[in-house]
Amino acid sequence: MITCGIDLSSQPADTAIAVIDWGASSPRLVQLEVGVDDETIMEAIRGADAAAIAAPFGWPDPFLEFIVSNRAGFVPNPRRVATTSGRNRILYRTTDRRLRELLGLRLMASTASTLAGTTLRCVGLLARLSELGIEVTRAGGGRVCEAYAPASLVAWGLDEPKYKTTPAARVKIVEQASRRLALDLIDHGHACLESDDALDALVCALTARAVALGLWRRPVDPQEVEHAPTEGWVCIPTGSIDDLRESPASPSGDPG
Repeated sequence: MITCGIDLSSQPADTAIAVIDWGASSPRLVQLEVGVDDETIMEAIRGADAAAIAAPFGWPDPFLEFIVSNRAGFVPNPRRVATTSGRNRILYRTTDRRLRELLGLRLMASTASTLAGTTLRCVGLLARLSELGIEVTRAGGGRVCEAYAPASLVAWGLDEPKYKTTPAARVKIVEQASRRLALDLIDHGHACLESDDALDALVCALTARAVALGLWRRPVDPQEVEHAPTEGWVCIPTGSIDDLRESPASPSGDPG
């Protein structure tokens, strides 16, 4: 099995990609790059059995409905936007709220100006992949899924405070993950220590493996089931990171 992880940004310079070949005996990190364009991403995903992208796969349904209504000259429930809680119900996706409830993580809204370019780039890539016949299921479980590296690390018990800014924290994460998975970093280990984007891409490649093995939290309650197929759904791994060493013959995750 080949898995691919992409830490996407609005600009190629801040975008990282990781590819893991799980092989017959032990996994190998065969590619890890920072500063990749769309064509590099497309090529890597086409060559992978499963991929995970760290970027929103869509926008909140209430936000889109609000924009469409406003364009038509009508604002539904205008008093709602006068409060922070009311605005948050419009600006944040269901999966964003679940991550905060389940793991205590606060995602940036896909509607925010700082993430708007990344979201647009992501949905463009997803459209191109769909044109090629590559399964993209925004609710999770397809060949390409949405991931969030900090969520995967917390779920696996590998999170280190301030790993985004502290190389020593990244060292601990890489050492634990590579030891428990017998992951051969080849000559790419230094990249994870130098760049948090590179480490996030590696974690996304591991998350893609978890989803392919069915080891992820699916949308379950009615609100999640309703909105995940259109808004996108961050796939949170379940179980231990050690479980990723299971046979590739394990059942792939379907949206259930």
